[in-house]
Amino acid sequence: MNSGIGLIVWIIAYPFVSFSLGVLLGGYGRKLTARIQRRVGPSWIQPFFDVVKLMSKKTNVSHGYMHDVAMMMLVGGTLLTMYFVPVPGFHYFSQFGDYIVIMYILLVPPLGMALGVGQTANPNGSIGIARALQMLAGYEVTFVLTFIGFAMKNGTTSMYELMMIQQSGGVATWGLVTNPLLGVAALFCLQGMMNEKPFEVVIAPHEIATGPMTEMGGKYLGMMFIQHLINLVVELTIYMNLFLGGATNWFEYVAKLFALFTLVMSVNAVYGRFRTDSALRFFWKLPLPMAALGVILIMINGI
Repeated sequence: MNSGIGLIVWIIAYPFVSFSLGVLLGGYGRKLTARIQRRVGPSWIQPFFDVVKLMSKKTNVSHGYMHDVAMMMLVGGTLLTMYFVPVPGFHYFSQFGDYIVIMYILLVPPLGMALGVGQTANPNGSIGIARALQMLAGYEVTFVLTFIGFAMKNGTTSMYELMMIQQSGGVATWGLVTNPLLGVAALFCLQGMMNEKPFEVVIAPHEIATGPMTEMGGKYLGMMFIQHLINLVVELTIYMNLFLGGATNWFEYVAKLFALFTLVMSVNAVYGRFRTDSALRFFWKLPLPMAALGVILIMINGI
């Protein structure tokens, strides 16, 4: 469904589909964490109630023009990224932008958040942004390196084509199977990209009062929640398309989405939080050498 009326329907419906999946993932993550910690936990759709409550607030404090623009960059950048990430039945925009384009667009939301939080002049928010930018140096370099190796192996930078190559031979041709060093290194990076423990230094609720969200309230915080929920789906789908063969139908897509998120949240529930310097050292000592070795093996042997 990539032409005509079907395409228009997809363009309009895709954000709502991603948000709905994000709500279920967010609620599932809370419920899973609670069960691991022997608690009952909230409802699966609690994130939806949170967003409705925040967006219905009548009093919203703006700290200036950049504070407002930042919210548009935060949500808009995530939505734009979402359109370039192929899912079952919709890959129209992927023909106009490969993973290199996605990589650049992914930097728009953090930049917008940095500008908006800087406008608030809250020290906790500034610390959170500083940590976020430092973490980018840890996981972003490694994740991009894993993609470079995978693209060299298959001779294309198109996420859709990489997904099709993996689906052509079943599980045996998945990126995680054919290039385990790259797949595992990228999995570590995914944990950092999603700001889940042990890489939760950006928010650190018991240390810097949720960092970037400290001065956000009402609709501003609601928009950050919406962006977070959609971003869950986008980041998980990127990894799925690159290393788990993507999905041929929506049942397979949702199943892989929840399976991958279960792994991420299980680690989040049982591990403590690294300090910023410890997190960076971890990325540079384990995932980065793994990714580099994987690329070297591809260059030498083409495996």
